[in-house]
Amino acid sequence: MTTNRGRKDVIRDRMAATGESYNVAARNLKAMKDMGATREAVLTQRWKPADSPDVPCPCGSTCEPGERCARCHALHRHVARYPGSTTEVETWVDRYECLGCSASYTLFVRLAGRPWGVAETVVRGGSAEEVVRARVFPGVAHPLLKPESDDS
Repeated sequence: MTTNRGRKDVIRDRMAATGESYNVAARNLKAMKDMGATREAVLTQRWKPADSPDVPCPCGSTCEPGERCARCHALHRHVARYPGSTTEVETWVDRYECLGCSASYTLFVRLAGRPWGVAETVVRGGSAEEVVRARVFPGVAHPLLKPESDDS
């Protein structure tokens, strides 16, 4: 286990080598530590939909292809995946679109072992209340959370 002083020394060494601010250097070191999970999250989110419902879905997990549209009776196709919560990092949303009309629907799915970020408990406010805050991995687009800026 690294001591706080040792961690600060590593961050300062990175600052000296890269010219980054202390916060940016610390964040980038943390991102490097999470690189494997970051890569998996990006792969989980970014894929191209299958051209035909006859081939397996390229999403890399279980999805629900083949649902019939209530309006035109054509099949729905899995077209997108994005983070589906602001605190539950293994919750994703799968979007399905009809191949025959403009109908679509979404499903919340839990992909164990494939988080889109890291959930951290932080202390906020004058009452020192502990709250859960999620930090999105670099490269993952979250519809509800803004990415952290590099200026802080």
